[in-house]
Amino acid sequence: MADVRSEHPTILIAPDDVAAHFEHMVTAWSKSKMLAQRLYEFGIPQQHIPVLLSIFVKEMSLGNVMSTLLYTHEEVSRIAYDLSHPGTSNMVDIYLTKILYEWATRRVGQVALAKDLPPDTLYKLTQLFEAADLSRPFTWFRYARMSERRKVIMHVGPTNSGKTHNALRALAAARTGLYAGPLRLLAHEIWERLNNGQIVPLGASPEADAEPDPGTNVELGDAPVGGSGPVLQRDGDPRYARLCNLITGEEQKIVDENAPLTSCTVEMASTSRTFDVAVIDEIQMIADRDRGSAWASAVLGLNARELHLCGEETAVPLVEAILRDTGDKLIVNRYERLSPLEVAPSSLEGNLKLVQKGDCIVTFSRKNIFDIKNKIEKMTNLRCAVAYGRLPPEIRSEQASLFNKPGSGYDILVASDAIGMGLNLKIKRVIFQAVSKFDGGKLRQLSTSQIKQIAGRAGRYGLHGTDSSAGVVTTLFGPDLPVVRKALLRPMQPLKFARLSNGAQDSFRHIVNALPRDSAARTIIQVYQFVAKMHPIYEFVDFAAMRAKLDFVDEVAGDLTIADRSLLLQAPTPWSDEVALQACGRMMVLYRTEMRVSLKRALKDSGLWDSFNDILRMSETSSEPEHFGNALQMLESLHKTIVMYLWLSYRKMVGFPDQTEAFEVKAQAERAMEWCLERLTAARLQQSEERQQGKKIWPKKEPQVEKPGRPPKGQSDVTSGEGRSSRGWVQPAALQ
Repeated sequence: MADVRSEHPTILIAPDDVAAHFEHMVTAWSKSKMLAQRLYEFGIPQQHIPVLLSIFVKEMSLGNVMSTLLYTHEEVSRIAYDLSHPGTSNMVDIYLTKILYEWATRRVGQVALAKDLPPDTLYKLTQLFEAADLSRPFTWFRYARMSERRKVIMHVGPTNSGKTHNALRALAAARTGLYAGPLRLLAHEIWERLNNGQIVPLGASPEADAEPDPGTNVELGDAPVGGSGPVLQRDGDPRYARLCNLITGEEQKIVDENAPLTSCTVEMASTSRTFDVAVIDEIQMIADRDRGSAWASAVLGLNARELHLCGEETAVPLVEAILRDTGDKLIVNRYERLSPLEVAPSSLEGNLKLVQKGDCIVTFSRKNIFDIKNKIEKMTNLRCAVAYGRLPPEIRSEQASLFNKPGSGYDILVASDAIGMGLNLKIKRVIFQAVSKFDGGKLRQLSTSQIKQIAGRAGRYGLHGTDSSAGVVTTLFGPDLPVVRKALLRPMQPLKFARLSNGAQDSFRHIVNALPRDSAARTIIQVYQFVAKMHPIYEFVDFAAMRAKLDFVDEVAGDLTIADRSLLLQAPTPWSDEVALQACGRMMVLYRTEMRVSLKRALKDSGLWDSFNDILRMSETSSEPEHFGNALQMLESLHKTIVMYLWLSYRKMVGFPDQTEAFEVKAQAERAMEWCLERLTAARLQQSEERQQGKKIWPKKEPQVEKPGRPPKGQSDVTSGEGRSSRGWVQPAALQ
């Protein structure tokens, strides 16, 4: 379970009381058996541990430690905050261990310890502390620090405020530039729009009679700029077309080796190139406990004359603090939501028959999504599109398009909080099925930020059959409505900490080298937690998640090189999907033992290959809804496994050579998922008709998404290459 900060102080410790608090606690802390074991695992000889702790306790009690470390007020305030709002029960243990290592590295500590400890032990203390020192992250990016002072422009506002359009126009007008987004789907869209000339650059006036792009997932707001035409147009203009390459973790499209523009996911943003303009989207993700370090690295390291940061107002104080270290100039542009957001006077009182066209019901588990979808389709005969985190971005986008398109027959959306980012949805009303979410350990109420971001999706331009642009928010059950109403009135709390990860400054390799040979993953985690010195405005990524990653890497690839193990820690491993995780583990074992991973063999060894064939056969015979549901879940696992393989294929081409086949299977899995979702809805509606009419009535019309392996009606099964149909389906036999 991820560590979670207490909302209210457990104990209140003022900055001025920090030194006295530690002096009071240090004796009891030094007697801990866990502390002694930890120091031994960090490389301190067992016979030297009592001596080390005895000297440290004495010097700490005399006030000779905290006074010599000369912590700044900002550093002491951060310690006081952590002690008062602990994310873990052993915060005193964490800080006293950190202080021990820092003091032992300083000259005053070395002098005090040298009388009773050998130089080798002192070196081990110093080596580990320096390997784990993350206190000056702004110095890691020398190209950005050596260049001229950057101009940083923040575009902040609530959902649907159009905070992104000026940044994208600046990018479209730049001589060289980069877009860095949170999702592959968004990076792909920006890449496509720039190459097609659909983004009107700064300095050019949008055509008044141009039509907006109805398929965009980029938030451009409800109104055109300056009363003229749309900034992102449906039809490209050759005058605005720009050469742009796409670089994401698992996909690269190189239009031209010398293309002046690049669109990428944040993790792939280059800090070694120079840009005139760079755009970082969803800047509030800098505080995300899983991916936030990528945003921190981009803000610190992108070498751009003009850096645009788009996102929530909550990120402004944190960015201001970061830029105080870099010395860059900051301009903040604030945007207001242009369409009103209203809270409904009442909930649905649990009655799903009251859903209307244009509604989005938000729930927080895959099971709930399909349960609610099935109930609505049975009760109302309205079709429901779905969107949730396990679905690949491409399928989420397809489902969003079905919901948005008038006349598609999909008038309701049932979704998780995945709707909060990367999807342009024409939602009239957002309905919270619940206001609490399981966080891995217990059910926890949604934060103000989460409620506001989800609710803010209501009321986007071009709503379902209505002229009103106001968005409406309500809940499925009455007791939840006051929670939503209060959250929308409550001001957003500013982000406190940016995130850093084990990839920072190659610290993982340095720590492994400083530890005893063959140290366990748990020991490496403890170094980051108990030794690493952090800058006061930064926090390490989630320790629990990192521990799970290291345990997995140790289990399946523990004897690989440090470089390979570090690479695997950064891979998009599907930790929450047991089937996909097993398949990815099999890939790692094959790489470790044979240094070459056959895609087909990895899928066969994990059972995914045979399951895939079963689904293709089932598609010809089955009409049972539960079959399609089970097939969809397996296809989601297959897709995650393929994404992992593709990610590795770009970094280890010899070890993961089947990139072309992986793209083919990925495309086929995506089409199969579309087909399963279509058949799932058709089968439920068919069952509803049968119950109403008392007889079997099959749908008169086949789904628009063709069945796997079969060409559309009226077309011959012409193939382009072995096993590939004209529809684009790739048969498993094609990989044999």
